Amino acid sequence: MQQLSLFDTLRGPAIRKSVDPDGGVINGDPDAVYRLRHPRLAWDRATIQLHQHTDGLWMWSASFHCDNFGGGYRVGPKWGRFAQTRADALFYAASEIEDRLKDKPGKEAALVLAWIVTLKENPKALS
Repeated sequence: MQQLSLFDTLRGPAIRKSVDPDGGVINGDPDAVYRLRHPRLAWDRATIQLHQHTDGLWMWSASFHCDNFGGGYRVGPKWGRFAQTRADALFYAASEIEDRLKDKPGKEAALVLAWIVTLKENPKALS
């Protein structure tokens, strides 16, 4: 369960729909991509993808690779992760990565968590 701060109450709640195993993901470029690039490797340390669904809601995906572990998925309605606004979708994607890494030791996990804090505290990123 996620602990919300006073400022988080200004957000609309995340809209969770059932996962559709046969559902689609975005094949082209998503509307927005936030990346924390790895300095040497081909994959990013963390990636957040945002895309507006045909119904007007915003979808997000959250992926990370650090300290010999990782996880993630491509943005799409398949996963049932929606928010009312782009800013809310970015916030929930960042929170998802934060929740998965908060108890993980390691230098790269700490770098990703610092990036997440920067995203969440930057009003320009969230608008």
